[in-house]
Amino acid sequence: MILMSPAIHVGKTAEERTAFLRKAGIMEAKTVSMSTPADWSDADIEVAKQFLNDHGIRVGEFSGFHNGFGSADVGDYRSALEHHRRQLRHAHILGAHCVGVAILVGSIWNEELPKTFAERDETTPQMWSEETWGRCIAAVAELIPSAEEFQMDVAMHPHIITPLGSVEQYKALFEAVPSPRLKALMDPVNMTWPHMFFNTTELVNQIFDELGDKVTALHAKDVTMWSAQPISIISRVDETPPGRGGMDYATILRRLDELEHDVTVNVEHFAEADTIAAQQYIRQVAREIGVILH
Repeated sequence: MILMSPAIHVGKTAEERTAFLRKAGIMEAKTVSMSTPADWSDADIEVAKQFLNDHGIRVGEFSGFHNGFGSADVGDYRSALEHHRRQLRHAHILGAHCVGVAILVGSIWNEELPKTFAERDETTPQMWSEETWGRCIAAVAELIPSAEEFQMDVAMHPHIITPLGSVEQYKALFEAVPSPRLKALMDPVNMTWPHMFFNTTELVNQIFDELGDKVTALHAKDVTMWSAQPISIISRVDETPPGRGGMDYATILRRLDELEHDVTVNVEHFAEADTIAAQQYIRQVAREIGVILH
């Protein structure tokens, strides 16, 4: 089944949970993507689980990324592993579909750090080095025993400005860490290099041809290419809500529907109104091609 799984966080207070139910109702969500704040105890998770069960809502993607995963800083590296072990435990309690993990290798995602490449140790080209890749594989291998302990799938998230940015890198990771608990949290937009912009169908088919059995969750966005200036020879690939760009959603949905296992779909990063419109676009495409969404 394809499970529409918007990012809606449960919260603890009555007001937060009323807002949660309102959003879930508007988005027709019976599955949600979420994570837990650092101050939540196992007891808090049990209460949240009962609340979700009482309203017939399940947890799909359970993702709270940590930018130290694969970092060269030993403290950040260890902190990221402990963070994701905790996420696996909480996801197990909630009965989540999978736990998303991103290889962010530290400073590139830290907005408080200096902006120039010269002042950032872990941005290009170091992020694509063999040394960085080796640390990332080691981090995944070290996390997998916890995934097996809690019987949870670890779904790795891609981006072209991280070490995991292509189908080939995914295949190398799965070969290096051959665990049935290691999966793909697929995001075709994050894997769209500029030269692929007009060939998203080819990219989508490559993903499913070579990684389909590993795809357990999908981040739904669209891709656009624009220039920051009215006249410029430099263009930028960026994300936009589904339905406003060039990503081939008909092919994505067909290929998801062909899978023999459940997969969650999360429209991410956009304001509530844009998220709702994007979900409706995806549902419309699904109806047009005869694919059922849940």
